[in-house]
Amino acid sequence: MRIVSMRKIVIAFALVFGSALSADGQMVYKIPDGVFPLDWNKNGFKGYMYLEKNSPSGLFIAYPNDGESLDELRERAAKFIAPMVVSDSKDKDPLAFEIKPIASHKDDVSDRGRYYFFKGGKASVQILFFERKTPASNVLYGYFAQKKNEETKNKYWVGDDLKMPKLFNKFVGSFVVK
Repeated sequence: MRIVSMRKIVIAFALVFGSALSADGQMVYKIPDGVFPLDWNKNGFKGYMYLEKNSPSGLFIAYPNDGESLDELRERAAKFIAPMVVSDSKDKDPLAFEIKPIASHKDDVSDRGRYYFFKGGKASVQILFFERKTPASNVLYGYFAQKKNEETKNKYWVGDDLKMPKLFNKFVGSFVVK
């Protein structure tokens, strides 16, 4: 009788069923369908960013670097994301974000949700940050989207009601803290 390794079983399951799990330290989650990874580790981030295919939106999960607070990480991530999706924000230093608190999700660190908004000349970006506690360290995760300033409707944009897109809800719904 041959014993198959657990790794081979997981890889076979992922290939057959099209699902993938990713583990970051103590946070395990399912990578949603319809996204592709952006290697933002080469930009000094610990974690992952996923860009939604054929859209101006994405998801991210990040851990602070040694000696970095989550507030510092949030600021650094916002300053990275905005120029990535709003081309005319590259020349603005510092970026003038409108920031407001938003409700946290179940199982998140309460009162730590933040909404960042930046309006460029032709387009705007919104970045929603949330914080979750894990045994290893707290983790920052969120969603971002871009829209043209003249657009009144955009299916990726989170409105004032903070109703999150299905992609983000699936991502958050898959979180398991180990």
